[in-house]
Amino acid sequence: MMKMLGSLIASAALILAPTGCGLSLKSSSSSKKAFPVTQVSAAVKGSDYQYTAQDVRILRDYLLNIPVDLDLRDKPYDLNGDKKWNAFDLTLMKHIMMEPEPDNDTLVIYFSRTGNTEKIAEYLIELTAADSYVIEALVPYTDDDIKYQDDNCRANKEQNDKTVRPGIANPIKSIDSYDTIFLGYPIWWGQEPRIIDTFLESYDFSDKTVIPFCTSGSSGIAASEKNIADLVPIGNPLKGRRFPASATKDDIKEWVDTLPLNNEKSEAKLLISVNGQELTASFADSTAAKELAEKLKAEPVTIALNEYGGFEKVGKLPWSLTRTDVNIETEPCDIMLYQGNQMTIFYNSHSWSYTKLGHIENTTQEALKALFGEGNITVTLSLK
Repeated sequence: MMKMLGSLIASAALILAPTGCGLSLKSSSSSKKAFPVTQVSAAVKGSDYQYTAQDVRILRDYLLNIPVDLDLRDKPYDLNGDKKWNAFDLTLMKHIMMEPEPDNDTLVIYFSRTGNTEKIAEYLIELTAADSYVIEALVPYTDDDIKYQDDNCRANKEQNDKTVRPGIANPIKSIDSYDTIFLGYPIWWGQEPRIIDTFLESYDFSDKTVIPFCTSGSSGIAASEKNIADLVPIGNPLKGRRFPASATKDDIKEWVDTLPLNNEKSEAKLLISVNGQELTASFADSTAAKELAEKLKAEPVTIALNEYGGFEKVGKLPWSLTRTDVNIETEPCDIMLYQGNQMTIFYNSHSWSYTKLGHIENTTQEALKALFGEGNITVTLSLK
């Protein structure tokens, strides 16, 4: 805790050290040292606000007295509730932005100096509902730094030396909880900026699906894709896409729709192999069905089903599942849990107390009866 507090204080000192040349607001002339909450949104109102890199830049410029051509009265920038906008608010804002939601498996990471890549990234975030992280240089790039016609500008020097690794401000703590990562950047002299190499070498991508995207005037993405592949091991590298600055949200959607993403929303299915044929069933929304799916992730299970009553085949599972029994009038093709450790597949209707496991989708009652026959059968259960 003391370490974190020290870091916050150090960050605050660094941010407040420079001073700008005046403040320009449309509707207020209040001092930047004490911008009262009565004139801006209260801190608590900001709890549901989605902060972006633009918010960080606006607040930073405001604190440095750099003219801000915006009406800031409705901005929820008083994050610590002290009725002032100061460096602590800026630091807290950055921490909020870089801490991912633990229940999301997709992350959009991008570096954008002029805003072109940021625009593409924001479309992508909206389309995929992904978390986001903005790569910002520890020493920010100025306009002079990216004057490519100047051989001695910073960007040219860095791009000509593949060993350069620019520092990153506020690096993300971890990417471990994510399966799919979109990585965005501008193309500088036909390649990814060296700060992207810094980022890639800072984390483990060996079990990640990584999808690059870039913006450029004309250069393609191929050279940067090769550089990235040569730089670090990537579990599942997917082919990326280059976009012009004029790309629209529809352009991004068209690309996203072609991607075999990890977050394919197709639900797991139960595959039942019997008498040389395969039946597909949907899982029910029950604890037992979820447990069955988890069991089958390890390996398929073969069980013997006995004929019973002229309406079902029933057999013992190798484990017990959670019972949430209710009295049910079953339908043909229903799959039920009976007494916690037996599975029943119905080819006729019956009323009893069961927990639903699923329902066979790709057959009819008559076809199921013919496939099962009149005697006992053996089925193999697996996931599809």
